Amino acid sequence: MVTRYEMLERLAAHIGDALVLTNLKGTAHEWHHLHPKDSNLLYLGLGMPTPAALGLAMALPHRHVVSLDGDGSILLDMAAIPTVGQVQPKNLIVVIFDNESYESNGALPTATSAGTDLTGVARSCGIANAITATTADEFEAAVVAAMTTAGPHFITAKVEKGTRKVPITMTYGKYNKYVFVKHIEQSEGLEILRSITATGRGYTPNKTYYSD
Repeated sequence: MVTRYEMLERLAAHIGDALVLTNLKGTAHEWHHLHPKDSNLLYLGLGMPTPAALGLAMALPHRHVVSLDGDGSILLDMAAIPTVGQVQPKNLIVVIFDNESYESNGALPTATSAGTDLTGVARSCGIANAITATTADEFEAAVVAAMTTAGPHFITAKVEKGTRKVPITMTYGKYNKYVFVKHIEQSEGLEILRSITATGRGYTPNKTYYSD
């Protein structure tokens, strides 16, 4: 079976200017090592990457949005799959790296280890472009199709357990959030964060801060 890192290498070759939201720890570290761009929103918690990516895809329908999620995460918020099927965002690509375990919690098995078919779930929820990839070549072909045809696309990537040891270059989630939002502001010509000039105790006068 192929590693997640090998599949992420294939994804990085085709990602373009897509906005990418990742799951926790291993996925985030590997992806940011391969594609260290301001267009990455890293370290989203269990159950969060795909719902957040769906909202972003709806807000920016002209731009590809990619969710790099995991089997344990999507199983925690299965409601995200029928919601994607209902909304049908043409620009959304959901990638589920399925290693059949909650690896960050000691590798306890997930439901996919006992036969739960996430691709089948996606299809039954109205996501016609749903596929399972078990090799790097199958995964790359699915990525190319997703980047060049209307979605939503749902790719279940069956991978080995384990994380590649890579230099960790981004660890502060709140800083990453602001970098990501500023990237969207600059690339889309939008104002998202309300700029304020803070005065008063504990703040430096005339310094620009950003409200959450």
